This record gives sequence, C-alpha cells and structure tokens, in this order.
Amino acid sequence: MLSPSALLAGMPTFRLNDIARLRMQTISFFLLGFLVSSLLIKLLWNGLRKDFPRLPRLSYGKALGLVTLWGLLFVLVLTMISGARELMTPGAWEKQGATYRLKGPPDELAPEER
Repeated sequence: MLSPSALLAGMPTFRLNDIARLRMQTISFFLLGFLVSSLLIKLLWNGLRKDFPRLPRLSYGKALGLVTLWGLLFVLVLTMISGARELMTPGAWEKQGATYRLKGPPDELAPEER
C-alpha cells in the first residue's frame, strides 16, 4: 500500500525520457557554469578596483552581460574559423555522423577486398 504505483491509482504520470533528461542536465550544467563564471568575473573585477580605483564598480547583472557578450564573441570567432576552413579546402570535409572528417585519397580497392 505504500508503494508509489499503488498511490497513483491509475492516474497518468509524465516522465522525461532519457534524451530529454540528458538535455536538461546539459542545460542546467551550462547555466550553472555561466552563473558561476559571472560571479567570478564580478569578484575579480571588483578586486582589481583596489589597485585601480578608476575602474567602475561591476554589479552581478553587468557581469552577466559581460560574460554573455564574450560568449557571443567566441561563437562568432569559432564560426568564422570553421567557415574559413571550408573556404580554404572546398569539398575536403565529409560528414560522418554529427561531426566532419577529412576526406582521404580514393582507394582503388575497398578495405574488405584487401
């Protein structure tokens, strides 16, 4: 009588499947890292104010904005790098699953025939 299945009494229950649970874990880990890094930036910036009094005080909201801005800048730079890679070697990369790999020289015989 004390088991959870007996207490549900036929009511529908909704559970996250494995993929959705992994996505939620990834998002929450990213969000935690984002918030902690913003806190560290705020503490480091305000710590530098002791040595450089002309620096303005940085609030946590401004630190969040600063980390967001730097994150967007890194995404832009990494996108430009991957685009330049494709422009310098057109057609040299082939998709393999979720990633890309460099195309090798075409073999005359397939590996199974050797």
